[in-house]
Amino acid sequence: TAAQKGTLIHLCVQKLDEKKDYTKEDLREFVIELKNRNIISERETESINVELLYKYTKSELWQELKQAKEIHKEEPFYINVPAREIFDEAAEDEMILVQGIIDLYYVDKEGRLILVDYKTDYLPDGDVNKLEEKYKVQLDLYKKALEGALNQKVDKAMIWALNK
Repeated sequence: TAAQKGTLIHLCVQKLDEKKDYTKEDLREFVIELKNRNIISERETESINVELLYKYTKSELWQELKQAKEIHKEEPFYINVPAREIFDEAAEDEMILVQGIIDLYYVDKEGRLILVDYKTDYLPDGDVNKLEEKYKVQLDLYKKALEGALNQKVDKAMIWALNK
């Protein structure tokens, strides 16, 4: 399914080494190594879009990560938020414990804290702004949680589309 393929792409991105310059052949070998280590199945191996991974490793984000001072991937978080921030009909004083996993945050070469949430949603017109609108509440929650956990301002929070 599209969701399963998205999960596989997330897994691959999580396991990539940001200090490397990958060729397409390197990425094919990387995927085979995931299979050989029993991280993914043969069927999953066949459904991973190596071209998509290659495009990611040639992106502006990847170049920033290569120079980053710190990189943190797949970090779990918990945060209490007023229920009204998520549900309009919630009681005024009701709180909700939100848990999630931050795909990526890093400290760039200038010391800025950057938050990234990967999405694999299909974009018929390629408009990433639609993803940012769709996931604004989620991204804001992640930003709030990260700022609270690190006691540091997030300088930039963004959606990164991992799709064709």
